[in-house]
Amino acid sequence: MSGQRNDSNGASSRLRGLQSVLSEEVIHSQIGDQIQTRYCKRVLNIDVVWLIVGFGLFADKSYRSIFRHCHDQSIPVPIRATLTMARKRLSADLLRKLYQGVVTLLAKSKSRTPSAFYQGLRLMAVDGTLLDCPDTDANRQKFGRVENQNSHGAFPKVRVVSLCELATRVLWRSNIGTYHQSEQKLVLPLLEHLSPKMLLLADRHFGVAPIIYPLIKRKNPFLIRVKKSHYFPVEKQLPDGSFLSTIYKHKNDRRSGRPGKTVRVIRYRHMDRNRPHRGEIHVLITNLLDPIQYPAIELIDLYHKRWEEEIAFSEWKVLMCKGRVLRSQSPEMVRQEIWGMLIAHFIIRKLIFEAAEMKKVSPSEISFTGAFDILHARLPDAPRAKRARKQWYRGLIHEIAQEQLPTRANRINPRKLKRRSKAWPTKRDRDRRPPKPNGQFIDCVQISI
Repeated sequence: MSGQRNDSNGASSRLRGLQSVLSEEVIHSQIGDQIQTRYCKRVLNIDVVWLIVGFGLFADKSYRSIFRHCHDQSIPVPIRATLTMARKRLSADLLRKLYQGVVTLLAKSKSRTPSAFYQGLRLMAVDGTLLDCPDTDANRQKFGRVENQNSHGAFPKVRVVSLCELATRVLWRSNIGTYHQSEQKLVLPLLEHLSPKMLLLADRHFGVAPIIYPLIKRKNPFLIRVKKSHYFPVEKQLPDGSFLSTIYKHKNDRRSGRPGKTVRVIRYRHMDRNRPHRGEIHVLITNLLDPIQYPAIELIDLYHKRWEEEIAFSEWKVLMCKGRVLRSQSPEMVRQEIWGMLIAHFIIRKLIFEAAEMKKVSPSEISFTGAFDILHARLPDAPRAKRARKQWYRGLIHEIAQEQLPTRANRINPRKLKRRSKAWPTKRDRDRRPPKPNGQFIDCVQISI
């Protein structure tokens, strides 16, 4: 890179152990033409990329502390203002392009990762989550926030919808939107990434005709839960208890005699009195119409694997980011930060995947927390020599492989809060910029008898 800093250790030298996952060559192959056009004497653009990825790897650290985690002592640490201005040189679209080029589907075949496939179809899921971003004027105006007749929410909300490879929990493709944009609209661009060799699982928020019709048109297999209030008359009873029915694009199409799309409907309930929601009716629809090849009981069990994406969101938001509010003050930087954190999550998931292949177990059986802690502990020890670094990397994967989880127990806890919010007064918009105190505190003290 022309004008590059003379650094014998290279950019992000302390993160040299992650070169096999996100190397400088990979970064340059994806966005090299853009990051070469801008240069700062103190901070290289390649350093800024790793700084943004570091927001996910070291979420509880400050800007300068993350920079220290990325570089040896031979490189002076810039002040925070320099790092902040350096971030603004790289647009969010640039990080999105890097995310799409780096994050890949990890499961290669059914023989190597059996849990990733069903009847030759790769198991995928789609879902959304909300993130809190700083309460600035720009973020409030762009992203919006929760509100009711009494007050507003504490922070603006960013909505992220992701396609997830369930067996590996890789958040493969994502779309970032505002709080007021529905998940149903944000998911539509993601459907274009699906192929007929993928089986899409989704909850009832996505069980609507504007999503189902494009899937049927593209011949993408799906298994989606719908609200039990949806009307599906039995048109043909199938031997496994499911039946064929018709879904219509608009609510008046059935009454008007317009054609619809044939789907297979599976209605079921569980009767275990020791589980929450006993007796509640669940309704699944699918375009896998053959009851012999795809038995209803298998599809019912398969649908609940969708929960792996919820765990992936928990890994990202709770374990990696510690449930913290995002640090970016503007909408563009918020998006940039999210793309960087998604890349960081993929780095951990790829390490876990390689460890699972070494151990010959499912990736879901390797502890994410254990892998994350091991990476933090071992990164500073990564050697400079390439051959020694390969040996270090093999040792890292072997150590992560030892973090095997016990067999997952059945879920028994209902969705209820154990600790409710304290009854403190609600901060309102009028409290946002309080007046500054008059002088020092001691100057205003009055002793009373």
